[in-house]
Amino acid sequence: MDTKYTILAVDDKIENLAYLNTILNETYTVRATPNSKMALESISYEKPDLILLDIKMPEIDGFEVCKTIKKDDALAEIPIIFISALDDINHKVEAFENGGVDYITKPFEPREVKARIKTQLEIFESKRTIDKLLKQQDMFVKKIMHEINTPLSIISLNCDSLEREIGSKDEVEVIKASTKTLSSIYSDLSYIIKKESRPNHKTKINLLKFISSRIAFFDELANVKDIFIELESANEYEILFNEYELERIIDNTISNSIKYSNKSSTINIFVGIENNNYILEIKDEGVGMEKPDEVFLPYFQQSTSNIGLGLGLSIVKEICDKYEVKIEVTSVLSKGTTIRYDFSQTVGER
Repeated sequence: MDTKYTILAVDDKIENLAYLNTILNETYTVRATPNSKMALESISYEKPDLILLDIKMPEIDGFEVCKTIKKDDALAEIPIIFISALDDINHKVEAFENGGVDYITKPFEPREVKARIKTQLEIFESKRTIDKLLKQQDMFVKKIMHEINTPLSIISLNCDSLEREIGSKDEVEVIKASTKTLSSIYSDLSYIIKKESRPNHKTKINLLKFISSRIAFFDELANVKDIFIELESANEYEILFNEYELERIIDNTISNSIKYSNKSSTINIFVGIENNNYILEIKDEGVGMEKPDEVFLPYFQQSTSNIGLGLGLSIVKEICDKYEVKIEVTSVLSKGTTIRYDFSQTVGER
């Protein structure tokens, strides 16, 4: 190791601290204290990499010390190994329930102490590396999203301008359809990154009108494959929902239906009330699926297409679970897929 890890040993028996120092100081920087209050002050002043913590101590016992450390976000990640003469199962269970990562019984066996410390430090270092990589990944995705959004807007604006000058052309329709696909992927990534910080504001939404607007959004995508989207309604109703989250459900379901539909086919969308259940059903005449239950798994993609990231329907499932929206998927190979949503739990006055 280029840099020594720092171990804080806390035990009210001076002889135990001296012994731990003897067996560990060649490999680690050892700090020691016989007082639990001093230990807490020491930890807040300079974080150790690992704590060896006795259970039975005067004033504040080891369990309380551990609880105090774990309540502090700045200290909670420090691995704590309990050290005790108590060898009964109840104390061991309590040690783990209070946030300990391991338990060493006195008298100490040097090789065991070293091995357990080494293992926990390796786990701790791995977690720290993973956290660092996740933060870097998050920054990378945010930067990529920023870089994508600007050219997407430019392409969309210029397509509209070009279409006004030369009229409707198949090539322009294809570009606009591709832009809508990229826009939907962008929105999925945006949802994943911002879902924790985004305000969860719910409003009353007329589902039929909302779906009509989303069908219009995907008009070019459907036209490229000569797909007709038919909207039928038996009853209009309002749901209490976050508009952005509802958009993710509708957009991902419609775009997937278009993606896997055969050319010159029809997608039937039904909104209505059946047996006092508030239903949205989207049915395509596409390739179908062998395992419809897997469609909501993260990164799922049909073998017939490599378009997209396979994130969309896993996002749909996450949002539906949050709102207690029931989902039913039926599919027949070469004939199509039907996804049926029951929004009953999101309707206000029944």
